[in-house]
Amino acid sequence: MTVQLVLNALPGAYAVTRRAPDMPVPEWVKGKGLVSVTQAPDETSILCLEDRVPATEQSSGGWQAVQVSNLVDLDVPGVVLSAVRPISQAGLGVFVTSTFDRDYLLVRAAENVAAQMAWIRAGHHYCDGKVTYRLAMPSDGEALAQVHFETWQETYAKIAPPEVRLALNLAHRNRYWQARLETNAPTLVAEVGGRIIGLCALSGCAAEVDHLYVVNSARGSGIGAHLLRQAQNMSANAGNAQVTLAVVNENTLAIGFYAAQGGSVVAEKQDKGPLWKSDNLIFGWPAAKQAPTG
Repeated sequence: MTVQLVLNALPGAYAVTRRAPDMPVPEWVKGKGLVSVTQAPDETSILCLEDRVPATEQSSGGWQAVQVSNLVDLDVPGVVLSAVRPISQAGLGVFVTSTFDRDYLLVRAAENVAAQMAWIRAGHHYCDGKVTYRLAMPSDGEALAQVHFETWQETYAKIAPPEVRLALNLAHRNRYWQARLETNAPTLVAEVGGRIIGLCALSGCAAEVDHLYVVNSARGSGIGAHLLRQAQNMSANAGNAQVTLAVVNENTLAIGFYAAQGGSVVAEKQDKGPLWKSDNLIFGWPAAKQAPTG
């Protein structure tokens, strides 16, 4: 049984500490965040924020905690399996702890993006602060068209010919996205409060990023960089050694952004239309390598 989950990242790095079974629970355990103390006949394990654990303790740090935010009864089947199976299939380590209301998963912080994408590919929603990342659905067509239309028109207001900007109107973008969402080409979205504010659309084989747009009010927040990291992971999972993206030569802001994210120019080509013959730079990233945080 597969359950669609909402997975909420908890702030801070976590650690798991091993102590002798006869030792009392230490005072440093107390504080904010997720805390779990499990006593067994041969050990006591403590889970808490890493910065509270003394250096003298036997501990394993560098874990990202994720809350399964769905509220379900204790005996509802399939919840933990739905959360753990995508991680296991991706070859990542995970451990689980639970409270009365919810389950919590911990993955290595260094593998966090890979874990996110394993969940997202499985149809779950991943929340990082106020931003939710997920795969686009057929019902998202109009919202994606709006983001595409607004951001493209703003970006190319002084670059694209006027007749091209008139032709690529909202109705055109709506038709495009409705048709695209019927294909197997994946589109990642970032949304806040149910409103899509960013998108990253890949080709059917996930070797190319066809579109990467973030609304003007959300630029500089790291959402574009995060979508790009997710795209790299999705491309690597599809078996690609490299993911590429084309950008018009005159789009200097985007070129600076892609360079800052570790991209390098691997080719140049002219897009021959049908509406606009634009000269493009092709940026490339190793698909299996995460881009630096932006």
